[in-house]
Amino acid sequence: MPKKKNRGPTLPPRGPALSDRSFLLCFDIDCGELVPGHHFVARGLSDVGQLNRSDWDESATDSAPVQGFALEYELTPGVSEGHRDDFFRYLVGVSYDADVELPWEPTDGGAIAPFVGGPSTHGSRGDWPLPADARLLTFTLFGVEAGSTFTSHTPAGELVVDLETRSARWLPA
Repeated sequence: MPKKKNRGPTLPPRGPALSDRSFLLCFDIDCGELVPGHHFVARGLSDVGQLNRSDWDESATDSAPVQGFALEYELTPGVSEGHRDDFFRYLVGVSYDADVELPWEPTDGGAIAPFVGGPSTHGSRGDWPLPADARLLTFTLFGVEAGSTFTSHTPAGELVVDLETRSARWLPA
């Protein structure tokens, strides 16, 4: 009888907050314990519609719309209700780049769900522009330092999304 390959730990199922999202690309990548006691599981790229730079930058002269997206993720296990006052201890740093020039410098916005515990806590980062001719997107992730509210200055690794093959992979630092 052939041996089964060890595929690593089983990821928890997607939480209910992801069911109402429209995805451009789905994947489930465990990026490791980027927050002490919690794994950062990248779940995919959601469709946030068309973005115009002029919507938030009044000095912008080019307001041609581009496809927008957000990086959807979950912290597993979920963050318990008792940590409501420690909000910043659960925000992983994320920077975004593509293999082509971005139409503008992306800012690091996003949201995280209320802390109620359970198997996962949903979060998203973006909204970011997705150039039509992009093939590779790179998200550099910075974990939260244990016992602090600050993200590390050293990257934990890169989440590389290949739009051509519709796949993603985690490259730990």
